[in-house]
Amino acid sequence: NAVQPTSELPSHLTVHNHLIEKGSNYKATVHTHPIELVAMSHNKEFLGKDVLTNILWSMIPETKAFCPLGLGIIPYTMPGSVELADATLKELDYDVVLWEKHGVFAQGLDVMDAFDQIDVLSKSAKIYVNSCAMGFKPEGMTQQQMKDMTVAFNLPK
Repeated sequence: NAVQPTSELPSHLTVHNHLIEKGSNYKATVHTHPIELVAMSHNKEFLGKDVLTNILWSMIPETKAFCPLGLGIIPYTMPGSVELADATLKELDYDVVLWEKHGVFAQGLDVMDAFDQIDVLSKSAKIYVNSCAMGFKPEGMTQQQMKDMTVAFNLPK
């Protein structure tokens, strides 16, 4: 039995080609299906520009520190398609890209760097989802608290 490449090969190759062309320090990509993040992508309110990024950043301070560029959003696109690869390329100003109703795609210095960004976003999503399951919407950190942390940790604005 021959091992088949991932069905998301177009996205991986498109992003790697782009990273090589621009001389990026990023050398790895990771695609996976974190349950809570995918679940949150089913809520249209969360899919506006930077809405989900701000919710997730506000759950725990480490989220913005590990994922300072936030979460890009791609509306549902056929998995494994060139269209999904092209849409992913357009969202690479973000640390991680969420494919609506599907999964996430991250780039990093190495595989662990890309994974860590997904992991911290997933933890924030889990805090949000668990709070809602407990019967309340979490208040999260305020915008001022997040601004203060951005300055203290010298993060991109």
